[in-house]
Amino acid sequence: MNTILNSVYTADAYFRLSREDGDKAESDSIVNQRALVKDFLKAHTDIQLFKEKVDDGFSGVNFERPAFKEMLEDIKSGKVNCVIVKDLSRFGRNYIEAGRYIEKIFPYLGVRFIAINDNIDTASEMSAAEEMLIPFKNLINDAYSRDISMKVRSHLGVKRESGQYISPFAPYGYKKSPDNKNQLIVDETAASVVRQIFKWKIEGMSGIRIAGKLNEMGIPTPMEYKRMNGERYESGFRKKADSQWNANSVRRILCNEVYTGVLQQGKTSSPSYKVRKRVQKEEKDWVRCENCHEAIVTLEDFQLVKQSFEQDTRVAPDEQALYLFSGIAKCGCCGGNMTRRTVPAKGKKYIYLVCVENKNGDSCSFRKAVSLKKFEGTILKVINLHIENVFELSRMLEIAQRIPYSGYLSEKLQEGVTDKEMLIEKKRRYAAGIYEDLKEGIITNTEYQELKAAFRSQIEALEEEILALRQEMEKTAREREDKVRWAARFIEYRGFQQLTREILLNLVEEIRIFDSDRIEVVFKYQTEYEEACRYVQKEREKGISATGKGGRH
Repeated sequence: MNTILNSVYTADAYFRLSREDGDKAESDSIVNQRALVKDFLKAHTDIQLFKEKVDDGFSGVNFERPAFKEMLEDIKSGKVNCVIVKDLSRFGRNYIEAGRYIEKIFPYLGVRFIAINDNIDTASEMSAAEEMLIPFKNLINDAYSRDISMKVRSHLGVKRESGQYISPFAPYGYKKSPDNKNQLIVDETAASVVRQIFKWKIEGMSGIRIAGKLNEMGIPTPMEYKRMNGERYESGFRKKADSQWNANSVRRILCNEVYTGVLQQGKTSSPSYKVRKRVQKEEKDWVRCENCHEAIVTLEDFQLVKQSFEQDTRVAPDEQALYLFSGIAKCGCCGGNMTRRTVPAKGKKYIYLVCVENKNGDSCSFRKAVSLKKFEGTILKVINLHIENVFELSRMLEIAQRIPYSGYLSEKLQEGVTDKEMLIEKKRRYAAGIYEDLKEGIITNTEYQELKAAFRSQIEALEEEILALRQEMEKTAREREDKVRWAARFIEYRGFQQLTREILLNLVEEIRIFDSDRIEVVFKYQTEYEEACRYVQKEREKGISATGKGGRH
């Protein structure tokens, strides 16, 4: 290594600390590094301190650090010709880059490099053995950083899999529990805004209009809200100093599954512990955990919003909300969306629904126009009639107290458990019987061991089957409430007089228009409705049968 000769040196003292590298806060703290350098300078009057450069919280595996870059600018401008660090690990933990600076760049620029605790001073003559130690020490520092990185990644992976929240900042609407930083709890102030955003969207309001209302009401954006609460939050989505709600920020909230109690983590990763760039992972590789925290919106409302995004729900330029049937009314011939067409006549405007495929060309054979006013009245009557049917059905089922179709399944599962338990008891008796056969010399010890192993295997298989049946019973019990919730969603709107976007999204899957006299409404929860109808019919038949038997006695 070349010796650098100079009478007086002007130095930058460089300090670095990072928990990611496994740095010990006590021994490697900035305060301790500064104290060591000051003591060193007292004993070396040939060095004058120019500035201190501090990278607190920056990993040593790369050299993209703000204070380090400032120090390089001092060197390039000729203000500094000496660099002092506590040891090589403070300088960096990438042995290739660290070696490049110490062995090539600094000597070329005439910079003296001093690592105090490693006894390295490029202004002093070093033996070949001492020079050889530098790359070995850099390699050890690099390996240590790699080991720490692997342990941290493994630890974070375990936390993700167990449903613990590991990001530094809680999502808008939540905050970290004071008792457990890996647990989210509801921040009611922000959560009320989230609920309102979902409500407006379900009612048919566009993302732009929702953002406008939030700005009109003076609601701070998620970023500003965090800063108001003292969090040092930075976001790549921020573009202007006067941060405002916009359609994208509203959409990010509406599409975030965290509000249903679900955690989706591990969406990005870095290719290497030396590369800070984050790479987006495929969705199948994300870590997803349900019921990790209290939900702010129901799963049903989240699904409604998701459905609205999947439908063709573009808003006309002069409108602030979606058309009532946007994305719901479909052409019965081609399946395309039905769109509005305004026809002026005698000073009035008449609105019709036409197939968008036919409107844009001749790809659909459905060429009729359906009066929107007549269509809306028909749908109003059909939905009200279906709600009344659901109401009567729920009364017959006594749906709040008994869930017969779930109960029937549970009974069948319990029968299976009982049968298998009896079979296990029988196998155990057989196993006990072969021991008696062994003692009496009827079978050999080899035969006994084979039969014993066979019975044990059969019993274990039956026990696994019983466990699976019991898990299915528990699942059925958990789903029991979900089985009846559909009826409550219909009955909630009983007697309504005017169609709204919210009612249609909650109750209707789609409406198929074949012509003005043939319209098919596909309701949500149709499977559950038909299942309940079959049960009622079955119970009626059983009642008639029982009455007939009673008459013959």
